[in-house]
Amino acid sequence: MCKTGVPVAFCWKHYLDLAEDLAKSKTDEAKLRASISRAYYAAFCISRNYMFDHDKNDFPKRIGEYIGEHQYLVQYYKGETEESKTDDIDGTRYNLGKDLDRMRIDRKRVDYHDYVDKIEKLEKKTTDVLIRSRRVISKIEKGGF
Repeated sequence: MCKTGVPVAFCWKHYLDLAEDLAKSKTDEAKLRASISRAYYAAFCISRNYMFDHDKNDFPKRIGEYIGEHQYLVQYYKGETEESKTDDIDGTRYNLGKDLDRMRIDRKRVDYHDYVDKIEKLEKKTTDVLIRSRRVISKIEKGGF
């Protein structure tokens, strides 16, 4: 069992640890890009597993318009799917979805685009993604939302 409290074969929080180590190389573009990617996947997989194990929800089968698992998870937490919990009184789930969406966009950019921001901007973006990932994981660890 990982510190998240969700039993899994791999502790996805280790990706966040790796992302934080990679981010220490403030002038290495490859490490900053990898940091963003790993931080996102830590948050994505932990959020996905919470949806599976706590909410007892799964990704929909391909029926009609297929939006993909990453986009679905964002919409699920933002309350935009039929399966979404509707008792998000304090906006915790919605804000979790917003953080996942921002990180998803940043992760796609660094994983697929040849050119991204100047190294100084990339360093700031890495810091932002790490903060968002920690926040998402912390919310999941607290649970009960």
